[in-house]
Amino acid sequence: MSAISQYSERRLPRLALGVIIYVLGALFTAYTVLYAVALVAGWPLTGIVPEPAWVTRSEQYMIIFLGWGLALYYLDCARTRFDDAGGSDDADSVDESATGLNRARRIYAAIDPYVAIAFAGLAVLATVYVYANFGRLDDDAFIIGYNTTDHVVGGTLIALSIDTTRRAFGASIAAVAVAAIAYAHSAVGPRLFSVFQHSGQSWDQIAENGAISISGVYDSTMMGIGSTWVAIFIMFAGIAKAYGLMDFVRDIGQELGTSLRTGVVQIAVISSMIMGSITGSAAANTATTGSFTIPMIKDQGVRDDIAASIEAVASAGGQMLPPVMGVAAFLMADIIQVPYLDIVQAGVIPAALFYLSVCLAVHFTILKFGWISNDLSSFNWRLLLSGLHFVVPMAVLLYTLVYLRYTPLSAGMNTIFTIIGVMFLRNFLVGVAGVGSDEVTFEIGERRYRGDNTLWNVLATVKQTLDGFKQGGIDMAPLVGVLAAMGVIVEMLEGTGLTARVATTIVGLGDVSILGFGGGLFVVLFLAMIASILFGLGMPTPAAYILVAILVAKPITELGTPDIATHMFVFYFAMLSAITPPVAISVAIGSRIADASFMRSCQQALRLGAPGFVIPYAFITNSSLIDWSGETLIAFPVVLAGTIGLIVATVGFDGARDLSVPARGLYVVAALCAMFGSIVHVAIQIVAAAAIVGVLLHARLVVGYEMPAETDTDTNADAEPAIDTSTGD
Repeated sequence: MSAISQYSERRLPRLALGVIIYVLGALFTAYTVLYAVALVAGWPLTGIVPEPAWVTRSEQYMIIFLGWGLALYYLDCARTRFDDAGGSDDADSVDESATGLNRARRIYAAIDPYVAIAFAGLAVLATVYVYANFGRLDDDAFIIGYNTTDHVVGGTLIALSIDTTRRAFGASIAAVAVAAIAYAHSAVGPRLFSVFQHSGQSWDQIAENGAISISGVYDSTMMGIGSTWVAIFIMFAGIAKAYGLMDFVRDIGQELGTSLRTGVVQIAVISSMIMGSITGSAAANTATTGSFTIPMIKDQGVRDDIAASIEAVASAGGQMLPPVMGVAAFLMADIIQVPYLDIVQAGVIPAALFYLSVCLAVHFTILKFGWISNDLSSFNWRLLLSGLHFVVPMAVLLYTLVYLRYTPLSAGMNTIFTIIGVMFLRNFLVGVAGVGSDEVTFEIGERRYRGDNTLWNVLATVKQTLDGFKQGGIDMAPLVGVLAAMGVIVEMLEGTGLTARVATTIVGLGDVSILGFGGGLFVVLFLAMIASILFGLGMPTPAAYILVAILVAKPITELGTPDIATHMFVFYFAMLSAITPPVAISVAIGSRIADASFMRSCQQALRLGAPGFVIPYAFITNSSLIDWSGETLIAFPVVLAGTIGLIVATVGFDGARDLSVPARGLYVVAALCAMFGSIVHVAIQIVAAAAIVGVLLHARLVVGYEMPAETDTDTNADAEPAIDTSTGD
């Protein structure tokens, strides 16, 4: 029997679908990189292939990018549904004895892959139509009018973008897009009241403004930045994963876990922070890094809800870490119109405050419950050599971004070329020259090949590279839909004038006084905090930031707060929505992996991340934390002491002993004075910070930490019911 005949009639189409997805994913990344090369150095195929129109017109590039991303996502979604079905992919396989609701769900699950494939074809057809008619749609149609086909295609693109968002990120974000369209319609707008009232738009106008007039889903900020700056870094992350970066980080974490008293926990925080910075989604990072960090943390004896909360907080915080900041740094630079390096500089100290406080919170929590590692061994420094080659592309990234000040697109392109070149050299040295003990292998189908000669070694690296290109394209595909949906939301809200009216109303609160004192800015900041958390619920980083930047940031800046500080403020709270109930998407994913209670995990996440909800107010009050100056040398350490004081209060442990409620209250007071005392006088900050540091040093050096018995760690999980969850003990 031939190899082909061994496949069933159902398996062959799925194999073909997998091949199509692989090719489209790899070409999607190649398309983005080729565009970057054309912008930076000119069309590289001159004399071979004529320069296409999409090189000189960014709108045409975005048209192809959107259609490609939507089609790729739908096909990958269909493949995933087929895999989940496990061979039962038709409605005939539905259990006749199932209840009506369950039967309907199973029928939907059976036909959904075919619906996704049909939608992929629809995305391609709509893209071909828009691209072929670009000249008319971008120019003449605005004057002579759009035809019925234009409106149908525009509505189709809007619907596909919203459906992709629903499938990839849940119904909540898609519901916001649907609500924005409903709000913009003439059947709703005139019937509203106050600032929400407007004349409304017809369905034809919604289709025009939302897509077919080369706006909305093709928004110059959302899709323009998303298809270049954001895409190049998401795709780089996919390439790095295919080259083994995630495996290297995991190996280092496991090794460090055997040499630190707090075990693997701190390494889980650091690895999640690093990977979270480039993934662009706290939820995705929790799912990927959490799948191996959470079991490692639990194996150390850490309670399941705390293990889930540690990973969730670290993944959410990773979005705040420069230089990438979950790719929001690029968007922020474009929206505010400031140099990208200024955004990176502004994000350094707030990120340091957050992560130092989280690391200390985790440290105190482990010590408090006695979940320390007693079986320590020295760290195997030779393990670092296995990932030494990753230093080169990361150095190129920082050098081009920070020193040469290249655009993120150019820096990302150079970093991708660097890591590819480094991997070819590394694999040759390891596989052919025999340097080190690692092997170079690759798989085709179910067969594994060794790259121990030059030809097979080159093929192995080519296969790795293609795998990385495919992974980068697939990782970017879901974001394409949500960025398009965000473009529609912004277009609808700005087109109705809502954003301007809401901003004017909120600015009016600046005259409010609290107990005779000017408290208007605080009121506006507090409202902005609530709005940012609500708008950020469940969203990936780029979408969450764009939404809060458009809807929330303007009122704060009109009260005199610097642009960068304002956007950092709303961005931080949009990211913290990932650990804030009732959605708390990162905590939800972490608790599922840890098999823990969602609400208890949320409670612990809020404790560990408590300083994060105060730090944004601190850098508004202490502007030198964002805009560096001589005052920064004082502001940073005193605010850091304040965040540490908050952690001690929320954890209820000072490194040596459990704290009473009054003692924790005193820490809170001292922490607030250290963080906000400059409103009265900087001396208050210094005294409060010195008091916090002094008391903690006394606890560390004089009182000391009493090591628990070795059996404590092993029995802690069994003792969980005796823990008072109301205090975290």
